[in-house]
Amino acid sequence: MPLLIKFSIEHEKERIKKTIEKLPWYEDHAYSPRFPQGVNPKTDKIEKIFLALKNEYIEKDYKKIANQLGNEFSRIENDFYNKLEIIFRKKIRQNFQIILTQYGVGGSYRLPNKIIYNFAMKSSSVYTVLHEIIHLLIESYITKYKIEQNEKERIVDLILKSEPLALSDYKMQKRGEECKKYIDPLFGEYFKPPIDDFFKKLSKLKS
Repeated sequence: MPLLIKFSIEHEKERIKKTIEKLPWYEDHAYSPRFPQGVNPKTDKIEKIFLALKNEYIEKDYKKIANQLGNEFSRIENDFYNKLEIIFRKKIRQNFQIILTQYGVGGSYRLPNKIIYNFAMKSSSVYTVLHEIIHLLIESYITKYKIEQNEKERIVDLILKSEPLALSDYKMQKRGEECKKYIDPLFGEYFKPPIDDFFKKLSKLKS
């Protein structure tokens, strides 16, 4: 099923507001969210930030990215979903909604099926969408077993690099590398259905 890709200046306003609200968390976890040029999200009033947004918002740029992303995803989606069903041994939902943005961090997700895609980041590509889909698929385990942020990112990267996906062009993040000494061996041995067992073992290992 093709991605449902949306964009508007109202979406951007919402993205900026939520990024400002979450700014302390981003700073604590070493993220550097993007904002409109020439504004300070800590001190400037929201009206000034929205005016800067209005000056930067060029709808044709969003349309171009939407077309490119939709085309790239359509070429790989059947194979991607089929392999996910092998990994998780269950039917994978295929009606994901993409919100295009130039602000905040590179990619975000919201249950049950929303992905926010920041096309202004240098690392942004169709792989960003695949990464966020994996986040959505494992979020129930992350919440249940209280998996930390960097651990979660490492697990998503390992899924994308492991069989049967084995995305050779996908670049693993530096974020999460400090967890690899204990997550990678555990993943190699136990990440298989029932997936719950892997997260149980990870939770016990940490405790």
